[in-house]
Amino acid sequence: MSKLSEYCKKKNYREMDIEHLLLYRICLVLLPFMIAGTLLFIFKGDKIIAAGGECMFRKFSGFYCVGCGGTRAFNYLVHLHILKSFYFHPFVPYTYFAYFFYTINSFLYRHNKKCFAKLSPFVLIYIGLGILTLNFLVKNIAIFFGIYMI
Repeated sequence: MSKLSEYCKKKNYREMDIEHLLLYRICLVLLPFMIAGTLLFIFKGDKIIAAGGECMFRKFSGFYCVGCGGTRAFNYLVHLHILKSFYFHPFVPYTYFAYFFYTINSFLYRHNKKCFAKLSPFVLIYIGLGILTLNFLVKNIAIFFGIYMI
């Protein structure tokens, strides 16, 4: 029997795969930073955006980079303008909600409470990568038609 199995039995936890447990613990470590970043943007978001510089990739190439619009999207998200946030960068609200969904679901699963399912984080990661890629392509293809989205 593995150390993880013994520990889970002793603590009356449901056993998680080691990679799920590791990712769950990383999510818990990141939680204070997520809260701090959210609070910072709630109170100082407009000043952060006003002080921000121009995207160097956009400046030299004329195309949007993968992260263009992310800061504004996060600012709109923490001010509960979800549709504006989604418009500027759909990956930001997806990541924010997927993070909390995964963390809460993993907590409930680990502590033998009712949860949605033993959720694979890789599904969430692949969906996020798909959204990121699609966002990048749509914004840059729109430039050829004279549509500047940001």
